[in-house]
Amino acid sequence: MIGPVEWEMQLGDYVTALTISPHGDLLAAGSLGGDAAIVTVDGLVVCKLAEHPMGVLCGAWSPDGSRLAIGGQDGVIRVYDRTGHELAAHLGTAWIPHVAWSPDGALLAVADGRHLVLCDRDGARLQRYPAVSSTITAVAWATNGKRIGVTSYGGITWYDPERLHAGTPSRTHQFKGSPLALVLAPNGKWACAGFQDSSIHLWRLWSGDDLSMSGYPAKIQHLAFRDDSHWMASACLDELTVWDFSGKGPKGTRPATGNAHERHISCLAWEPAGTRLCSGGADGRLALWPSPRTVKRPLTPDDVHNGDVAVATVVWHPAGGSLLVGRADGTLERRPVHETSLEQR
Repeated sequence: MIGPVEWEMQLGDYVTALTISPHGDLLAAGSLGGDAAIVTVDGLVVCKLAEHPMGVLCGAWSPDGSRLAIGGQDGVIRVYDRTGHELAAHLGTAWIPHVAWSPDGALLAVADGRHLVLCDRDGARLQRYPAVSSTITAVAWATNGKRIGVTSYGGITWYDPERLHAGTPSRTHQFKGSPLALVLAPNGKWACAGFQDSSIHLWRLWSGDDLSMSGYPAKIQHLAFRDDSHWMASACLDELTVWDFSGKGPKGTRPATGNAHERHISCLAWEPAGTRLCSGGADGRLALWPSPRTVKRPLTPDDVHNGDVAVATVVWHPAGGSLLVGRADGTLERRPVHETSLEQR
């Protein structure tokens, strides 16, 4: 069950970025108004970070929690240590919508318009790859750190970070259309992209075999794998669908589906190493879902918490047990999440 607010603070505008350190002690948040800050998990401001005048777009902690990367609409990428000391700042050629650390934390991948840029852990730029077909819409690392995938019109372009000075991609997974989201299965077997044409396209990473799941009523912007790679959730308008990726994958199967929102779902987050999924919506609701038991009947949420302001983003604490929520009015809040007994379901 989702509990009452433990603390809240104001960023002053729509929360566009929210990331929690792997140890669970620090948050970093940024807003559409350009403000950014490091905050303790108890809601105390550690420091305010440099402003991004046209808005913060993304943020990510390194896997060891020692570095923080923040990118903005102003085309600037900054890297900080955990105290908020700025280690590097670079002006790109376009806005910076996505940043992603390699699994070992040695490299930072930055989406700079149509270019992928690689930096070291302190923010020093190592490589800027030639432009892809259109603006990069997502960046993701393979779980073994040997490939970086970026989405742009036409599919996924893969790069090999060990070949820093190679000017060409190591591989492409092609699909005609405009991808909006990209997730890789934690077990390293699948790459899944949500597309503007109301479809999800999948590739088996070891073979390149592909599969398309169509029939959605609108574009697909939100995808999320459970940590064990068994289930992948997707959101389309107000509907949640959860696909079974166990065994040979979802080919020939149907997803479990559920509805708990009155407006479109704006974010999805699985509980770390857990079985529960949280969805946030433009209706202000937070819905807590169990993993599916069967696809033969609709998914039913364990709990739905109503709110007055649209949910912009949500992340789980790494230890589970609480949610960090960013809202459209700039509110940042923490809420406890209690276990739900079988009798309550």
